[in-house]
Parts: sequence; C-alpha cells; structure tokens
Amino acid sequence: MNTSGFAADIASCSDPEGYAYFPETGLVGKEGSGWSADRISGGIVKLVKLSDGEYDVLFVDATKDIISARGDGATILPLNVGESAFSVLVVYPGKTAEVFTFLRTTSGGLEFLHVTSRAGDEVPIAKAGVMRGPCSYIHFGEL
Repeated sequence: MNTSGFAADIASCSDPEGYAYFPETGLVGKEGSGWSADRISGGIVKLVKLSDGEYDVLFVDATKDIISARGDGATILPLNVGESAFSVLVVYPGKTAEVFTFLRTTSGGLEFLHVTSRAGDEVPIAKAGVMRGPCSYIHFGEL
C-alpha cells in the first residue's frame, strides 16, 4: 500500500503503551516527577520509504494530528536492517532522540518498540520512555 505515488508503506503499528520517567525540570515540579504509565490510545505509527530511499515516520499523536517526523524537522537514520527487525533513529536537534524498532517476534507476531529521550533548553517537559505496540504489517522485503 502506498501513502502516495512517491512513498512505500513499510510498517503500520498502533496503540503504544509503556512507561515514562519525567525528571524534575522545566514545567515539572518535584511532586510531578517520577515514573508513570504512558500510552497513546488510538496512536498510530507508520514507517514509510520515500522515493529517494530515505525514511520517514508518520504518526498520529494524542491530539489526533498526523505528523511527519521529517516535516517536523527530524533527521532519520537507519540503525539496523535485518530479516525480522529494522530500527531507525529519529533526531530532533537540541530536543529529542527516538528509536523506533519494528520486529517480528519468534512466535510470528509483529510489534514495534519506541524509545524516547527528550530534554534540552527548548523542552518544557523532559521525558525518558519506552513503549511498545502491535503492528498490522511490516514489509521487511521493502526496506
């Protein structure tokens, strides 16, 4: 399935959930800092390969907006390519680093892992987190 004539859908995943740590910094006070459950109900993550061979991560966040990581200023670098796992590093300079890993489990399931590290002078709420969610498809052959 193509998102346009210029991109190929590689993976479609949804409903990430996990845990996040919010340090006491920026808008977060001592009472608001610490670990908490984290989830994006109805959240969607798609990995696409553009016609120039570069990748983009499209996602629907908690506000229900569709966001392109590249369009939002991120640089995306492939980290590993395998027959059953693929990871990309998404870097928003001076703000956030994220790793998205799309994988096939040993029992044949499809899922993704999302690791976030967000901090910096321009970041009002710093966060470190890890979430996972199921994928409806991952086309490893199109990487």
